[in-house]
Amino acid sequence: MAIIPRKFFLTKGVGVHQKDLRAFEKALRDAGISTCNLIKTSSILACGCKRITREEGMKLIQPGQITFAVLAQSQTNEPGQQITAAIGMAQPKDPALYGYLTELEKVIGRTDDDVEKDVIEMAIENIATEWNPKFDGEKVYRKGKKNYKLEGHDVMVDSVVQSAKGAEDNQYTVVVAAAVFIYEEY
Repeated sequence: MAIIPRKFFLTKGVGVHQKDLRAFEKALRDAGISTCNLIKTSSILACGCKRITREEGMKLIQPGQITFAVLAQSQTNEPGQQITAAIGMAQPKDPALYGYLTELEKVIGRTDDDVEKDVIEMAIENIATEWNPKFDGEKVYRKGKKNYKLEGHDVMVDSVVQSAKGAEDNQYTVVVAAAVFIYEEY
């Protein structure tokens, strides 16, 4: 039996603690996914997988549930150091076509806008090169634009970006961004 997600949602969080594992747990809690047994996946968005809100997704998750997610994480214990994690999405409007999710993690010292640009460009390029190997995502990206016509296909893009500055008292600061997959029993 194939395991194919029917829905997904984007989320993000930040956590601070003296221990890195606890800071990670707090970031997952902030993102609303700390009660899941997370399995990190690669980045294909299944055909017809419907995006739902974080609030809708949270209602479909039970504590202890095995949950697949594309997860990006960054951490620091250097005071004032800027860290960022991000997920980008490029999803064709045609439900017969699959899409892409991209992740940027371990990002240090970059602005949210810069990271968002890169993660969306990568998602655009990943999907468009399936249709045309010579496609250049950098040439088509426009800040704030959510709908593109790529190689004859209508594609929606979006991202979730979480950044934070390292805590002043040398505690660990962890940021996460995730695309969380929801499976329904049939």
